[in-house]
Amino acid sequence: MLTDAASTMQGAVALTLDELTLTDADTAVVTLAKAYALMIDTDPMMIEKIGPKLLTALEALGASPRSRAALKKGGEPSREQSRLAVLREARRAH
Repeated sequence: MLTDAASTMQGAVALTLDELTLTDADTAVVTLAKAYALMIDTDPMMIEKIGPKLLTALEALGASPRSRAALKKGGEPSREQSRLAVLREARRAH
């Protein structure tokens, strides 16, 4: 149920993040999502530019309907791994 706190993008993101089980490894994405929310609240015209980036950050945290559905099916959201993720995985393998 939406509350008054969700009347701003920052409030909505904060409520969403409060409902997630996050670890220290999520800190950068959480910080990024909060920054995107602030940008949208500061200039609502930015939603077209920043909105998709915010959604991507939330999906990475498992906070969108698509990412939650993928997790329930036992998989990851259907996105290609970033080049950085591929490099990190290769490094861990050595």
